[in-house]
Amino acid sequence: MITMDREDVDWMREAKCAGMNRDIFFPEYTFLTDPVVFDTCGVCSVRVECLAWAIATDQEFGIWGGLDEEQRRAIDRTRSRRRCPDCRSDRIVEEGRSEVCVSCGLSWAI
Repeated sequence: MITMDREDVDWMREAKCAGMNRDIFFPEYTFLTDPVVFDTCGVCSVRVECLAWAIATDQEFGIWGGLDEEQRRAIDRTRSRRRCPDCRSDRIVEEGRSEVCVSCGLSWAI
């Protein structure tokens, strides 16, 4: 289970972006985001934890878990309409043509 506590950031040490220039993850305009950001997030082992933390702590700016501010707001607006078929959590993120439960890690095609 993923902890959504603001203080619990141990997962950050495992992030692919650890040690990278943080400025590239906080572009002034999303369309100026360096492709390296999305490539980095795409192969990161803690991507789900990162995204869950950003949503739980209302991160207003930056790329977190491979999603920008607008994409996270869309998830936040719709997540209560969907539930995980396994654990019934409403913490669901969309990844391409799949949805992933942030709580238990189950994924399914949409």
